Amino acid sequence: MEDLSFAAFKALILANQMLTAGIVSLLISAVVIWKYWEEVSYFLIRMWHSTPLIGTVARLARRPGTVDQDGWINHEVTLCNAYYREYKKHVKGPNDYTSAKDYLAKAGDSGRSKRPLWVFLLVLVLILIEAMGFAYVLAGWMNMDASTNDRHWLTAGTAALLAIASAGLAEVTGHAIHHNGLVARARHWWQGEEPSKRSRTLQSLPPIDLEKSFDDNDKPIYEQLLSRVDNVKPQVTGRYTAMATCAAFVTFMAIGAFVVRSATLESIETEMVNSMKSEVSAQSSSGVGSPFDLPEESQAINDEADDQTIQDKMDAIRAASLTTYVMLSVIYIAIQFISIWLASRYHFAGVHSKVAYRLSHEFATLEEMMEAMDQKRIAIASHADDKIRRLQTAMRDRQATDNGVYSALDGENTSHRNFLAFLEFKAGKVTQRNQPIAPAQAPAPAPAPAPAPAATKPTEDSPAQVASAAPAAAPEIEVVAPASAPAPAAAPAIKAGDYHDVTGLSDESIAAASRGLGLSEEQLRDIRDQQIALRSIGLFPAKKEETVS
Repeated sequence: MEDLSFAAFKALILANQMLTAGIVSLLISAVVIWKYWEEVSYFLIRMWHSTPLIGTVARLARRPGTVDQDGWINHEVTLCNAYYREYKKHVKGPNDYTSAKDYLAKAGDSGRSKRPLWVFLLVLVLILIEAMGFAYVLAGWMNMDASTNDRHWLTAGTAALLAIASAGLAEVTGHAIHHNGLVARARHWWQGEEPSKRSRTLQSLPPIDLEKSFDDNDKPIYEQLLSRVDNVKPQVTGRYTAMATCAAFVTFMAIGAFVVRSATLESIETEMVNSMKSEVSAQSSSGVGSPFDLPEESQAINDEADDQTIQDKMDAIRAASLTTYVMLSVIYIAIQFISIWLASRYHFAGVHSKVAYRLSHEFATLEEMMEAMDQKRIAIASHADDKIRRLQTAMRDRQATDNGVYSALDGENTSHRNFLAFLEFKAGKVTQRNQPIAPAQAPAPAPAPAPAPAATKPTEDSPAQVASAAPAAAPEIEVVAPASAPAPAAAPAIKAGDYHDVTGLSDESIAAASRGLGLSEEQLRDIRDQQIALRSIGLFPAKKEETVS
């Protein structure tokens, strides 16, 4: 690939237009899919559900089904669960908005932003510049037995791989720099803590969920940070492997490029010197036999002057070329530093920082976020209902459908089984799972032992029986009295879904809030647990669900 220039690349592209168009289209598609992966993946799920013969609806319709005690067919539950996973992503409320902001602040990612388009384009341009630089370095040193076109592609492919490797290492190194900065910050805070209040050693902590960001407000700030940073080592030390690898790779490439260019320059110098000497000798031989020939001593001096001229010219070319090669290596190192800085600047180190940023920064206000979430939930519920109706129709048309399933597919029975009904069905199961102490409260029927009327029977019994019955009756009455005492507390049957939002109350503030609301701590704690369970499946706050329906 001796003729390496923009004209050569243009000729190469024009000679392979279909292949070039395919590669460019593939790269653009990959970038779009990567940027909008959530939307693309959900679209593919819906398409797969509707695919004839092999799609989810078609396969479930061919399988024998069963009906549970709530009247749901197992295939309907399977289909709804697929949409329920997507639905849960958009069940967010005011607490999620504030928790996202709190999470970013504690994770050290507050003030950061996701990578804008201009940064992505800048990185792409830098990769292309690096590829061009590597291509010029590798020119003439690839497989010389291959054809010119093959050497073009081989050189371009190798240069592109080296450029992508450089960009990838720069990206990983930038992430490691931001990570190490947060780890160093946590260790600095830990060392500044009073020895009596801090732990003996600084260790990594299990990650905290985004929804529970306020649960560790009473913990030291370094523990809050470590419980949010991703991939913290057990001994809370920095990650230097990627940084060392990148430094070694960049150093090797910069020095290697300089050495290869210098070797290329030496071969060029040899050819240039031989060419110049040939020209001088040709001019000298053309004047042989002339009466104006110089004496041998003068001719020797003249030849020495010509050689010195050639040497001076080659020294100047060598100095200029070596300086240029050094500058090209410095430019390559500068490009790597820019890529590393951009990767460090636009990186989120927290486990859930990207999700938190999307919740708190992609919407101008809380109301805008709530409205966007509502629209997403409405769309998902509509998609799920469409697939449920298709499944029910396909199962109804199937001849081998079980009688129990066929009766469950009757028009009146299927009218109430939609996705919102599935959410309520799911809420019932979640509530039962989150209230294991409910059976312990069953002893409510204890007031039933009211055999007080037995005390009125002594009129027909003997005095001895009356005397023995009297002391037995007294305890009976005293047992009923305390059982009836808690009745006023259970009287106000408070529905958790319609009550004030108390999900943000911590265990420490439950007591004070219960006194202010006129409830017992157990009642308020039970309401909070129920609201948390309902929120996890999108049925709280109740107003939002009414909007969805």
